[in-house]
Amino acid sequence: MILTRLRLPFFDKRVESFVLSSLFTLASDSAIYLAGVLMIGLGNFVLLPLYTRYLSPAEFGVYSLVDITILVLVTVTQLGLGVSYLKWFADLGGTQRGTILGSTLITGSLAAFVGGGLLAIVVASPLGERWLQIPERSFAWTLLPIVVLENVQGLLLTDLRARRKAAIFSAAALIRLLAIVGASLWFIAAQRQGLNGIFWGRLFGNSLGVLVILAPAFLAGHLRVAWPIAAAMLRYGLPLTWSALMAMMLDASGRYFLSLYSTMEQIGLYGVAIKISNVFQMLVNQPFGIAWGGLMFQIAKQPNARFVYSKILSYLLVVSLSAALLFVLFTPLLFSIFATDSYAAATAVFPFVLLVRAVQVMEYPTAVGIYLSGRTKHFALIYTIGLASNIAANYVVTPAYGMFGAAWAWLIAWMLITSLMLWVGHRYYPLDYYWKLALIPVTLWVLVLFNVWWLLPVLSVHLLVQLLLAFILIASVGLLLISDIRVGRKKIAEEKPV
Repeated sequence: MILTRLRLPFFDKRVESFVLSSLFTLASDSAIYLAGVLMIGLGNFVLLPLYTRYLSPAEFGVYSLVDITILVLVTVTQLGLGVSYLKWFADLGGTQRGTILGSTLITGSLAAFVGGGLLAIVVASPLGERWLQIPERSFAWTLLPIVVLENVQGLLLTDLRARRKAAIFSAAALIRLLAIVGASLWFIAAQRQGLNGIFWGRLFGNSLGVLVILAPAFLAGHLRVAWPIAAAMLRYGLPLTWSALMAMMLDASGRYFLSLYSTMEQIGLYGVAIKISNVFQMLVNQPFGIAWGGLMFQIAKQPNARFVYSKILSYLLVVSLSAALLFVLFTPLLFSIFATDSYAAATAVFPFVLLVRAVQVMEYPTAVGIYLSGRTKHFALIYTIGLASNIAANYVVTPAYGMFGAAWAWLIAWMLITSLMLWVGHRYYPLDYYWKLALIPVTLWVLVLFNVWWLLPVLSVHLLVQLLLAFILIASVGLLLISDIRVGRKKIAEEKPV
């Protein structure tokens, strides 16, 4: 809040249009939220070098498959209660926080216990041996408490967001991270427990993270359960679970198809590419998404709102595609940091996964017409169509092309989803499209996708080559955007009434 008060007066003296003001606010809010997102997502990257140095690609494939299944189960068993909690907290106020939180936690925990129990049973059974292609699966019984703890932890973090306890939020994330890192180093590096060590480390870190947040509430005796409130929250939140599940399954389906038609090594290589691409998601997608949520409806109240939305859509397309290209340029460097030579084959599929991440962020501005019109019922159908196309594409291409087929199927699904959001939103709130701005990054992406096998050896020659190409890309895109912003300012100035 202090930063906002300091920066707006400074900005208003230098900007003549609401267009630039909105763009500046969106960019600066993204930068502010980036700090919090970095803390939460850091565990994905701190531990990756440890995992890849002590696990073979096949073992990492098993971890990747179980990991995405845990995430799917946590998403489903939360039953939309996170969104419900934010609404009930705002409606009823802090006076009934103990009842709302207690009802939320017990409902989510029961669902997680069922989901985690089923996963543990499946992994421990003969079906688990056929699915994961390994005979030793003693880690199976750690999966039940992991699902329950991560479910509860997500709901507790929602409570901290509702109460705006940023310091406790960050402290809990930091404690969890340090606990998982410390336990993982002990179990994996010192004790050489491999896959078992990964899940024992995760269980230890989650336990400590939940204890830090939950202990004060238990000690104060504030937690209570009211089943009528829990039932009402479920009725509100359950419909939202479908869209969240569809989005998670888009990520998971490629790995599931690879487990049917390919090897654990392929899943491991594909999983490493996805894990490293999460750097892009953490630095670009998540900060923009958080900032966009706070700014989207504010823009609608301002003059030239339609023009602002159109420009943000066009600029984000250019920036996301260009940022993903920058990551492609530094592929050899990223893999040298986060993986070993055993995972070198994953560099070839990495650009395809990065392009998926760049397309994913476009769901925010392409859906603006749906949000402004209040026709959010379309989201469930759009995501369902996207998942259906993903499954169909995986069925056709993944058996023949392995991880490359899975990546193409994922990309096709997200391109279809964002296109449908744009088309449906345009019916209710038409926007202008400035596709010429994206000509440079789109052309470069076509060249990359069809020449990735000779491009990566060129990039591996020297870091200076990567830096030079990155400078040329940033300068070209920067000049393009600056030029268009100047044109936009002149257009608005000409439209002002005399």
